[in-house]
Amino acid sequence: MKIPEKAPVVTDLYNVSDSDLKELFHMNSGQTDEAGKFRQLVRLFNGSDYIHWDNLRRKQLPYDPKLVWLFLKIQRGHYFHTIRIGKGVFRYIILEKFQKELHNIDKASPASFEWLPGEAPSETDKRRYLINSLMEEAIASSQLEGAATTREVAKKFLREGKKPKNKSEQMILNNYRTIQTLRTLKSQPLTRELIRNIHQEITKGTLESEQDEVEFRDSNDIAVHDKRDPSIKYYHPPDFTEIPDLINGLCLFTNNEEEFIHPIIKGIIIHFLVGYIHPFNDGNGRTARALFYWFVLKHRYDLFEYLSISRIFVHAPMRYTLAYLLTETDENDMTYFIDFNIDIISKAMEDLKQYIIEKRKEELDSIQLVEQIPDITFRQADILKEFITRPSRRVTVNEIAGKFKISLPTARSDLVRLEEMGKIKAIKDGIRFIYVYNG
Repeated sequence: MKIPEKAPVVTDLYNVSDSDLKELFHMNSGQTDEAGKFRQLVRLFNGSDYIHWDNLRRKQLPYDPKLVWLFLKIQRGHYFHTIRIGKGVFRYIILEKFQKELHNIDKASPASFEWLPGEAPSETDKRRYLINSLMEEAIASSQLEGAATTREVAKKFLREGKKPKNKSEQMILNNYRTIQTLRTLKSQPLTRELIRNIHQEITKGTLESEQDEVEFRDSNDIAVHDKRDPSIKYYHPPDFTEIPDLINGLCLFTNNEEEFIHPIIKGIIIHFLVGYIHPFNDGNGRTARALFYWFVLKHRYDLFEYLSISRIFVHAPMRYTLAYLLTETDENDMTYFIDFNIDIISKAMEDLKQYIIEKRKEELDSIQLVEQIPDITFRQADILKEFITRPSRRVTVNEIAGKFKISLPTARSDLVRLEEMGKIKAIKDGIRFIYVYNG
């Protein structure tokens, strides 16, 4: 991916002729059809299609793109919110389209799931949705940082509770445990110790040295490279000597409740700032995403326990990187990063909605199975349905126990019951049994 061309600095554009600039301002207030089209273009580029210079310069417009950019930036200047962290100055605009999406997020209630069609899920179902979400987020966040595994293999590993065999599995297990731990940290303010603790939890056993798990970097020998082509450098973080001031500024900003910023917007900004500061030698992305979850859970957005945002990032890794680059190449205008993340959250909510709809359908299928085979329980029907839908699957007792949150003896009893009925069969695999479909 090519790095976006850095946006021209506004002060460098003031050497344009007064007549050209007056013409644009006249176009923005005139009554002609052409003026109306220009105003519509400005509303688009400063609104729903918040445009970056690199995209604007490629547009076929009847005006000098630098003049249009100057005009757009002058208008944006009236709406910018400014944040100062250490030596860094960051800006953002609350676009009108953000308000609608934030309202939808605010309305969503994890307690009643009123935003979903049909009846509210049972508490048992909610626990299942929660476990699935935690797994999805742990796996996807690790994949973004290079963990080499598939979702199915990773979920099987987590459900069986096995010890990690490689770095990828360790990354996933760390993420899984960290996300669960975040719920217990909601009452704490953000401190450098908390940042270090979360980073240590999420990187344990995956870095070159144990010191890197807890200590901030002490050199500038670090850069963000393209994962496919390491010769392409996207970003070089601030000097390591600035990290203490930047972290202090981040903590003050996060803990400041006097100046209200919508918690979702603020959580996204925290996500961005951790990536910008890059306080550690490795694991910054995982830590940034974990701190976002920590912050929104702290502000009672319990819905996010059920959302896997990183799973959407995995499907759009270049857009994720681009959201950082657009901000960094336009005077730290975080509107681009906020825009991308709000869109991702909306997609994650839609994913959860579709997941629950699918699970409800599966529950109906299980009810039908119970009616057809009256000698089995609903859970046994769920287990049998797993074999029917994926007949080549090989299942262990540990995996069933992990998925349904039941004891090993109960899981074994369920599988033995289905085996006795001839629905599945057991195959000896060393000292354990593997169960397969007998259809």
